[in-house]
Amino acid sequence: MRKTVSLILAALLLSGISVVHAQEDDFATRFERIIDQYMNTKDGLVHNRTDLAAAWAERLETTFCTAPDALFPEDKLPLWHELRSVLVQATGDIVDAENIVEQREALAEISAGMVTFIEHFGNPGEKMYAFHCQHNDDEADVWLSRTSRVANPYHGPEMIDCGEMIAEL
Repeated sequence: MRKTVSLILAALLLSGISVVHAQEDDFATRFERIIDQYMNTKDGLVHNRTDLAAAWAERLETTFCTAPDALFPEDKLPLWHELRSVLVQATGDIVDAENIVEQREALAEISAGMVTFIEHFGNPGEKMYAFHCQHNDDEADVWLSRTSRVANPYHGPEMIDCGEMIAEL
């Protein structure tokens, strides 16, 4: 009896693992994981939490690095490889940053890369919003949010309301 139960549990476990692998190979599932990790990284900076931003950026970096090429159309693989290189470097910069200013500079690169990613590969998930703050030195500094409420990651609590929606993605 005990051996039969062990075999059944092993079969269920193996079937569960194959389901997980199938989900990992799905573009929409991978995209949602990327967005979740991006949002958590950004929110860490909204709240001046360099530790949280670094921890989530490390997860995001791994998610970019492990995204299989099979998720992307063959004609867009060169674009994906270029974007992935930029995104991996920028997420690594957040992890390795010595201060929040460096983390916020790297977030600007990630955010710009994410906008480009969505423009070329689409958004299979919930609607997102792109924001910009007129007080940022660089006009290209944008950030993404799942809500239309402003929460500025470049200035944190000091200027959390600085920004305006510039696009729906």
